[in-house]
Amino acid sequence: MRFFGAVTAIALAFVLVACAQVPANEPASGVGVGGSVGSYSGVKIGGVDDGVASGRSLCYT
Repeated sequence: MRFFGAVTAIALAFVLVACAQVPANEPASGVGVGGSVGSYSGVKIGGVDDGVASGRSLCYT
């Protein structure tokens, strides 16, 4: 019975050390520096008075 307890303790120590070695990267959001954004479309729902009516479909390139 002591053998299995020792094996369990060694396995747990190995898992803890292995998990500590995994680097945690910061989550990336959006387009990276130097990346390009393809064309996309959207619908204006409000904002500044730029002569474009709300509800109009717009294409950005």
